[in-house]
Amino acid sequence: MVDRQTGESVHKDLSCFVLVVTSHGDEGSVVGSDHKHVKITDMIDMLSAKHFPEMKRKPKIVIIQACAGGE
Repeated sequence: MVDRQTGESVHKDLSCFVLVVTSHGDEGSVVGSDHKHVKITDMIDMLSAKHFPEMKRKPKIVIIQACAGGE
């Protein structure tokens, strides 16, 4: 993520990243506010060094609270 005013990364000075998702879900995915399913593996991949280089070698905590579909 880039600061609109400075053009610099807003994550470069951070020591960790925490993502909390609470939503409805299905097996292996969560449902967004647009009612589209997002795969959990795709969310985790977005935190990789390839997509999120500022957080390379820094801890990332992901908490997902969602039903897994079914009954």
